[in-house]
Amino acid sequence: MRVSNKGFTMVEILVVLLIIGILAAVATPLYLAQTQRAKASEAVATMGMIRAAERDYFGRSNSYLNVSSGNLSTALGVNVGTSQYFSNAAYSVAQGAAGASGLFTTPGAVDFVVTATGTASVPCSGNLTDCAIKAGDVADYLLEMDNSGRAFVSYNNGTAWSAW
Repeated sequence: MRVSNKGFTMVEILVVLLIIGILAAVATPLYLAQTQRAKASEAVATMGMIRAAERDYFGRSNSYLNVSSGNLSTALGVNVGTSQYFSNAAYSVAQGAAGASGLFTTPGAVDFVVTATGTASVPCSGNLTDCAIKAGDVADYLLEMDNSGRAFVSYNNGTAWSAW
């Protein structure tokens, strides 16, 4: 009489491990890309607020406002306070500038480009309230948005750009 062994054979276990390995190899790059995009989305949302504030300012004064890094709350009344990745210092607005990406057509004299620079983001320490908790995670990020809302992002300090 033959006894039936219960359990899995070595081949079955290896096939399952191979399938799990293939799935992990496919899923990991997708996960990392979504993580990058999620971090950049904080900056895109704030850039949208800055864009709206610039348009309000234009409605009152018939011109856009140049805003240097760190002066958002004073110039436009936009204050991100303590954020996850990008502090107020990361954002600037340049009137009549084409942006570092070179992907925008050269704007006219009344156009502007909002820039978010990860290296300018101030990390939190001590009692700082205008800081980013994980500023180091976005040190290589550079984002630009023009007055029409088109945005471009670079995850490697401007070496390669992609549309948002």
